[in-house]
Amino acid sequence: MTALALAGLLLQPAVGLAQDDPPEVSLAPDPGLYLVKPDVPVIPVREREVWFRDAWTARINAGYGTDSSLGEIVGGDFDVDSGNAGLIGIDIGRPLVDDWRDWPIDFAWRLGGQLHGTGERGGRSAFVQTAYLKMYWRPFPWERVVSTRIGFGEGLSYAWRVPEIEREYDERHDDGTSKLLNYLDISIDLNIGDVIRNERARACTLGLVISHRSGVFGLVDIFGGVHNGSNYNTAAVECGF
Repeated sequence: MTALALAGLLLQPAVGLAQDDPPEVSLAPDPGLYLVKPDVPVIPVREREVWFRDAWTARINAGYGTDSSLGEIVGGDFDVDSGNAGLIGIDIGRPLVDDWRDWPIDFAWRLGGQLHGTGERGGRSAFVQTAYLKMYWRPFPWERVVSTRIGFGEGLSYAWRVPEIEREYDERHDDGTSKLLNYLDISIDLNIGDVIRNERARACTLGLVISHRSGVFGLVDIFGGVHNGSNYNTAAVECGF
């Protein structure tokens, strides 16, 4: 075989490759990429949250009215003057949710009735009905010693007769009165079972309650434009059943 024939054999594959069409290149995205499901964040199961627990509580509270404003009372001016008009109240409630979102926060709805105007300076008594949603916060750092909670309730209060303490305020300030007012129920209580070291008494609490009726500074029309109302400082016992 001559050198010329050998060179022809070596060049033949290269020539064949050069004659083939170039591979097609597509710029379109691969459809298979869209078949992959995106990552879905996993929401952890709430371990402690309980809705509509089958339980009821009942509370009895009693105390006296005060001329101090709500801000002054919360700030520490919690005076008790037996010469002022008195209040006796009872309400019941049922939990809506315990440990909401696994936070130490409970919510409960409550309905109650109050007798305003008891005592020497009470004048004519007035029956008042309340309906409100109450939030409880717990625990505190001393939970292992005595269970403590604070509560804040917001709702409505309807008086079948305007309480005497509110009539007297109207006479002094010409502020007006209204049977329907906003209602706040602010409380702090201790577990009686922890205090006396008795397991059977753990279903009950003892505490202080501020019972507040007001017109929300005259900002709500349904309250008749009333700015103020009445405040009562009371002691309370609440038990579950």
